[in-house]
This record gives sequence, C-alpha cells and structure tokens, in this order.
Amino acid sequence: MALKPWYKVVTPREDLRDGRPLDASEFAVHLDHVRDNRAPADYQEPQRFFDRTFLTKNLIELASTAVRRLSGIKVETSAVFNLTTQFGGGKTHALTLLYHLAKGGPKASSWKGVPSILESAGVKSAPEAAIAIFVGTEFDSLTGRGGKDGTPLRKTPWGEIAFQIGGKDAFAVVAKHDQEQTAPSSEVIRAFLPKDKPVLILMDELLNYMGRNRKSGLTGQLYSFVQNLSEEARAQDRVVLAVSLPSMLDEMTPEDESDFDRFQKLLDRLGKAMIMSAETETSEIIRRRLFEWGGLPEDGRKAAQEYGDFVLDNRTQFPNWFPADNAKDAFAASYPFHPTLLSVFERKWQALPRFRCTRKWPHPSSLSPTVGSQRPKPLFLKLGWLWRSPKSRLGTSRRFSKHSRRLAISSHPRRIAIVSAYPRISTNFSRTDGPASSRRKLRRGCVLKSRRCLPLEAG
Repeated sequence: MALKPWYKVVTPREDLRDGRPLDASEFAVHLDHVRDNRAPADYQEPQRFFDRTFLTKNLIELASTAVRRLSGIKVETSAVFNLTTQFGGGKTHALTLLYHLAKGGPKASSWKGVPSILESAGVKSAPEAAIAIFVGTEFDSLTGRGGKDGTPLRKTPWGEIAFQIGGKDAFAVVAKHDQEQTAPSSEVIRAFLPKDKPVLILMDELLNYMGRNRKSGLTGQLYSFVQNLSEEARAQDRVVLAVSLPSMLDEMTPEDESDFDRFQKLLDRLGKAMIMSAETETSEIIRRRLFEWGGLPEDGRKAAQEYGDFVLDNRTQFPNWFPADNAKDAFAASYPFHPTLLSVFERKWQALPRFRCTRKWPHPSSLSPTVGSQRPKPLFLKLGWLWRSPKSRLGTSRRFSKHSRRLAISSHPRRIAIVSAYPRISTNFSRTDGPASSRRKLRRGCVLKSRRCLPLEAG
C-alpha cells in the first residue's frame, strides 16, 4: 500500500487551512495583552494555550518549582527566576504559562500538561495567587498609567506592581516613592505584599524600559528595586519573581550592554537562570504551532520507518553527522518535517543574531502551495517544498542577505532534500528549483551525496 503524503496524515492549523496570512508576531505573546484580555484566543484562553504548548523539560522545571514556592514549600525551590535565551526562545511564553497557572489555581489541574507539572512539584493543585505584570515596552513613566479612570496615577514600575497586587491600599504604601521616582526598600515592599495569599510578579522587556529612561535616572532606580524585590521574595515563603532578559547583543548600545550585564549578574546571584527551549525539542514546539498535533500518527510512523530503513541500507552515502543508526527515531521525531530541514535551522540559522528560535520559522503560508501542487506528493516537508511560496522565499532572502548565507535546494520529488548553506552563492532561488541547476550549485558537504532516487514518494 502506498504511503500517504504528509498533508493527508497531519492537519495544518485552522488559520493555515483558511489561507489567512500570518506574521511572525502572531506567534509572539504580549503579557499586557493577556492580562487585559486583548490577546489572541490561543494565548488568552488557558485551555487552548496549554493544548498548543509543548512542555519542555526546562519549562516543566520552571513551572513546578514556581508552583512549589507559591505553595509555601521552600525546599528545592527558588523565589527568583532569570529567563534568558535568544529572541523568540520562549521567555514570554513561559511567563504566560506561569500567569495562567497562578490565575487558574485549582482549576488548572484539568488543563493539558498541568498534571505532569503538579506531579513534578509534588502538590495536588496550583494555588491561586495575586499577580502583577510589568512589561517595559508597554509602560511609559512620563504619561504614567491610570489617573483618569478612577485609579491612582502610577509612573514607576514599583507603583504599578504594588497597585496590581493590592489595589489602592497597596499603592498608597509606595505613593511617595512613585511620585519622587525613588525605589522602595525591602521593608516598604514587604508592607504592600499580601499576607493571606501567594504573589507572582512577572517582569518582561526590561531593557527596553531602561533604554528609554536612562536620562531620567529611573534605570538605576529600577536596578535597586529589582534587587530589593528579589531579596524580599527570597525571604518570603510564597512570593515568586520571574524576570526575562534578551540575550541578543548585536543591536545593543554600550549602555544597554552595561545594564544587561548588571541585571544578569544580579539575577544569577539572587535567583535561578532558566533556558526555555532546547534544540532537541524544537520539532515538537514547531509541530504544535503549525499543526493540529496530537502525537505521531500511524501513517507518519510508517513513513519514518521506510525512510529509516533506506538510510540504514545506504549508510555509506550519508555524512558522519547524520544519525544513521537512529534514523528511524530521527524521522519520527521530526515528522512531518524532514530532519535535515530542522538541522538547518538549529545548526545554521539559529546562530544568526536576528533569527528567533521558535518564531521566525518559514512563513506558514508556504505550506499551502505544497498541498495544491501538481508535483508528486511529498512524504515529508523539505526545504525544496517549503520555499514554493514567493512571499516566504523572498522574505527569507532579505532577512539574512546581510549575513551572506544562502541555501541551495534540490526539490527533486524523488530524492531526499539536499541542503547546503555557505556564503557567496546566488540569491535567486528560482535558479535552484530544478534538479539540473541544483547539481551545478551544490558543493561538498550536502546532506545526501548520492543521486540515487528514493522510491518512497506516494502518487
């Protein structure tokens, strides 16, 4: 029986099926939007959020440790977390997960993946907590927030956080500090923290805020506030502070780099550094973002088995870095993507400063032309098929043109996709579409050196 092409085995997300164009921002989370009920449903509704979230090992560790601390357990926990990784690596996604857990409380126990978090934490349910969110890109200390809607005017991070935690009464504790733009001490912070419930404080995009407020002196005061808040959180039994910092330094000014180093050292000293996604887990993250994914289907397993057998029978024709002995597992772990496609993004493009690990993937609209193509049906998604979309192809070319990295692609339907990345190759992707031109463009180091065909494509 012929093996089925990938698009008859797995179903793309609804927005892809409807042909709605997506921007990379569709995959970005904005904490303020989630708090204010302005975020897309995939992020706003906790059940949908957890359905589409792959709980990586480190994400489970972060969530379970935070839940233990919010539950009053201080053994094997941390009160302060420093979420630092490359742009698009899942920092804000992790903060959103903590937000939904703390807001949902015991109701979160029925959401997908939460039982594994609770089991790791050693508790029966997540406690409902008071939550404060500060996003540096959203908060403006010149105009402030509130004042015209019946709430007090807040012009500093500490004023905003105090108000979110305890309303007007809590803000009154730091009202003078807010007015004079002076960071409160740990003693003052202790006074506005509630005594009867846990507290979760999430801080995101701090470098943006510091860059805009450096001249006013608020950058230095913010550093003092985060230090005092961290110290107080460590002294409390049920307070958790999670701060995210980007690790991309290529566009930072010397002042930005100095501030980044100071905060990084502070948070690493007082808290626990966390990495949100690992290379080996990229495929599962992407699969859940692009497809209605409920696990590897049986037809996908069969395709992986056939490809794996072919690799084993022809192992001498593959480079040493390709896992020939574990080829079946590699194809199954990446399905419906060809494992060499994932390899390009993990080993090549992720090293580029502006590449966002799990967000700046091939434009999802590039999946649609494959489905309607008259060419033989592909069992796996390969680079030669993904870049059929002119929008995706040109956008990718522009994005990385200044880094002098290009892809030469063989899209021959009966060969494993041949991929090579190297400098100073033609940027005209259309010239590398056919197998003959691909042979002229490709050089040594390709994934598959042999031109032998794979008799595995359906149709």
